[in-house]
Parts: sequence; C-alpha cells; structure tokens
Amino acid sequence: MRSDSGNDVVITGVGVCCNMGDDLPEILDRLREGRNVPFERWQVALDLQARCQVIGRYHGDVSDAALGISKKLSRFMGRGSRVALKSAQHAITQSGIFESSLPHLARREVAVVYGSGTGDVDTHIEVRRKLDETSDVKRVSPTVIPRLMASTVSANLVNVLRTSGPSFTATAACSGGAYNLLLASSLIQSGHAKAAIAGGVEVCDPHFFAGFDAMGAYNGRDNDRPERASRPYAADRAGFIFSEGAGTVILERRADADARGAKVLGVLRGFGISSDGQGEMVAPARSGAVASMAMALERTGVEPDAIGYVNTHGTSTPLGDVSEVKAIREVFGDRRVLYSSTKGYTGHTISAAGVIEAIFTLEMIRGGWVAPSVNAEPLDPEVTDFPPVVAPTKAELSYAISNSFGFGGTNATLVLSRD
Repeated sequence: MRSDSGNDVVITGVGVCCNMGDDLPEILDRLREGRNVPFERWQVALDLQARCQVIGRYHGDVSDAALGISKKLSRFMGRGSRVALKSAQHAITQSGIFESSLPHLARREVAVVYGSGTGDVDTHIEVRRKLDETSDVKRVSPTVIPRLMASTVSANLVNVLRTSGPSFTATAACSGGAYNLLLASSLIQSGHAKAAIAGGVEVCDPHFFAGFDAMGAYNGRDNDRPERASRPYAADRAGFIFSEGAGTVILERRADADARGAKVLGVLRGFGISSDGQGEMVAPARSGAVASMAMALERTGVEPDAIGYVNTHGTSTPLGDVSEVKAIREVFGDRRVLYSSTKGYTGHTISAAGVIEAIFTLEMIRGGWVAPSVNAEPLDPEVTDFPPVVAPTKAELSYAISNSFGFGGTNATLVLSRD
C-alpha cells in the first residue's frame, strides 16, 4: 500500500436490484457464465401500441413490511425511493456501517448522494388525473411534493436511515449514477463526510417509456425474442431495452474502514468527467468519451497499460457502441484491452446504470473474471478487428474502468482497483 493509503476512498458495501433480482451472488454467477435473463412484455407498452413492448422489471418486494418502514415514512416514498432503499439496505448490511457491534460511524458523518433521472413520475400522473377529474386542488394529497421533487430519493433515504450528513441528488441523464458516486467520493476526500451512501435508481413509468419509444431509442424489432432484445456490439442491434434497477455503494476513507474492522471490497481510485459540447443532444461524440477516459487515467496516475478491463456504456444503439469502441482504441492505442457491456443482462437502467456497472466491475476485479457481452454475435463488422469479450473469461485484473455516457454529452469514467 502507498504511505497515504489511509485517505483512499474504499468500498465496503454494495447492493443491486435489477431485472435479475437482488441476490448479488446469483447475479454474479450469471454474469460470470454469460447467462442472461429474458426480458418481459409490459402490458402498459402493449396498451400504448409502443414499438418496443419489452422491458426489464424488478420484482422484489418493496412493501412497507419488507423494507421495515412505518406508514409515516412510507407515505412520502414513490417506487423509486423504495427500490433504492432495498438496494441501500443490502449495502449497509454488508458494510456494517451502522452496526453497534463495530465502532460505527456517527450518522452525522455519513453523506447520502443518490438520485434518479426524474422525480416520481407516477405521482405526477396521479396529480394530473385528480385535477382533470375534479378541477379541485384540495383533492391533491399533501404528501405529493416530497415525491415529486427531483431529490426525492436522497431525501427519503436520509429520513429513513436517520443520517444527518450532506444529502443531495445529481442528475446527469444516463451518467447520473456515476456522477452520484464520484461526487460522494469528492465529499469524503474534501473532509465534508467520512462515509457516503451513494447510488442511482430508475423505475418504469409510461411517460418515460413513451418518450424513449417515440425517439426510436428502444429496440422495437424483438418483442418476440425477449432473450435477445439487448445485444451490444451485435451486427443487428437495434436499440436499448429500458430496465428498472438500483445500485448502492458504501464509500469510506480507508483509515476509517480499517479502524472499525470493515472489509474493504475495493478502491474508487478516481474519475474523469467531460461534456461532448458538439451541439448534438443525443448523438455520441468520440472526443467526449476520449476526454473522460484520458482525464480519469491522468488524475489517478494509472497508466493505460495497467487497465485490464473496460465495462463500456454499450447500450446496444447503432451509433453509441461503435463510437465508444473507437474512443477506447484512441486512448489505449494498439493495446487490446478487454472490454464488454453488461447491459445485455440488465438492459439500460439509466440513472442506476453507472452504479450497477461499477459494482459489477468491482466484482470482476475481485473474482478474476470478465463477463462476456451476451447476444453479441455475429459482431458488427466495425468491431471485428477489436472485438469485445464474448465468452466467459478468466482475467487477473488490478485496475478497471467503468464508463457512463448520457444524453446531452455528459460523460463519466470511474477507475476501480483491488484493495
């Protein structure tokens, strides 16, 4: 370890909720073996006559009883806050951050940085429906604002978990989860918190779904082949599949984790961030991805040759996948760094993606393996000379990268390492 390693921002707990469930060891087994779970037909999409009728649903129990919360607290919680809390509870249990059996951190020392792409859209729909039916503002529930506000998830987590450190939400489209992670890390490094509960969540609603479908971003060709609907790097890929999900990590200074006897799962070495700045809202720019990755390596002092794997943003869109591979080639030169996308398993969880994929990347480092891109063959001819991993692969990884690139050109690259 370096002499100043006590200031490393380490990860001591993780939690994932997604279409594959919330049992992380079982999810990791599927990733390791290249076995995805078929997506499902969504009745709402069928009723809307959407091009794409397939999504990934999280079917875990997020009732008050399952979450252990009172009616007083739960009345402010939309589905997104509930799924986020379920994920956070898994991470908190693993880290032992609040356990009385350890010299746990005071709740005033713990930040919550957690968000989604929107507030609770179902609440927006509920308010609009009541106003249309009654034209009477008194029919609107007084609990709607805490559910409508963009910071609803972080606010609810703070109130349920009783933390009193800094709390806020960063929204950055499909990079939102990664931004929440890196901002939480910055709070710890700057001394504003000793630990953080950081993550991202997204849940399905008809407005969100309809907007992406109208844009043509979804894969509308494979409603009858849900097992193959998300296929980054495949020659016939046709767009992404929206999925529900939440990812949570517990971040701490290494010195504090060691002092309380917590197990360190890995280190968030640092990050790179950029914007495309090309005047295009939804078209990817290779230059922005290159800037994000290059900054991450420069700021962390990690040489490109030390990176063993890149978990790509790889959503399965025709332009985005190839643009990112070209950016990787520019950053790594002639070196054939291993890369794959785990969105063939999870679909695109939007604000949760950056966190879920960082967790998967961390677990690959810890386990010495790389998850293959599923359904990727036959490959797009533009990547055949630098192909992704398409079969279960063992690999000794010391450092790895997790990329997140969002609409509007918001880019984030996380650098993760072993203990």
